[in-house]
Amino acid sequence: MSVGRLRRGELIAGGSAAAMLVFLFGVHWYGVSGTFAPTLALGLHVRTSWTGWQALTYVRWLLLVTALLGLALAYFQAVARTPAIPVALAVITTVLGGLSALTLIARVIDTPGNHLDRRAGVYLGLAAAIGMAYGAFASLREEGGPDPAALEIETVRLPEPT
Repeated sequence: MSVGRLRRGELIAGGSAAAMLVFLFGVHWYGVSGTFAPTLALGLHVRTSWTGWQALTYVRWLLLVTALLGLALAYFQAVARTPAIPVALAVITTVLGGLSALTLIARVIDTPGNHLDRRAGVYLGLAAAIGMAYGAFASLREEGGPDPAALEIETVRLPEPT
């Protein structure tokens, strides 16, 4: 394993994936505020805030898979000697990261409940999803190879007709 093999794209994708896991499980995304919050918390013993894992029933699986793929992209770039696996993971992570970002944008616009307020976690999760998509895309852009415009194409001259 060589951390020196990690390029800027893999570092961004891996860091954003680790941050997404922390935000998904450890930061509150939605909560009840206003006059109902003390009543629910003290009298009814009902939860007044939810993490991303608790609040997003179907989207949480997309976010979890995307975060695990972002970590896998960084790991396989650090250990792999050939670019095949990291490139395939970068393509998949770019697509799922973009889908996760679009889904979270929809969740920012439309909250899952009527009386729920957005907390910091939903914005941090959105930033992490955008970071994973951007990092994976940057990893694809950094993949080496010759510049097609700089290559000289060898030609064969035909004899002059007599």
